[in-house]
Amino acid sequence: MATTRSPLAVLAGLVLIAFIPLVVMWVTVMGWDNLGYLLYFAIYFVVIHILLPSRVYIHARDHGSNAKLAWTALAFFIPLVGALVYFLVNMAFRRIEAAG
Repeated sequence: MATTRSPLAVLAGLVLIAFIPLVVMWVTVMGWDNLGYLLYFAIYFVVIHILLPSRVYIHARDHGSNAKLAWTALAFFIPLVGALVYFLVNMAFRRIEAAG
């Protein structure tokens, strides 16, 4: 019997698989002294390119948006600006709906 895995767990595993070779290469070339730069990049990537677009997707899905994948892609490829535009447009449409 097949089980369904959590998408977040699968994504975390894929990110981990991608970063392990990078850490090994970084330590081989640069040594242990500068490993912090790579770890800061990993944190940036997870927060800005994973958590922020996933929050946009969840919000768009919960509010019944037909363009949830487009908004998520915008938030992934243009991280802060895309998410900000999504939330501002969403707020504007909510105000229009409430007034009308």
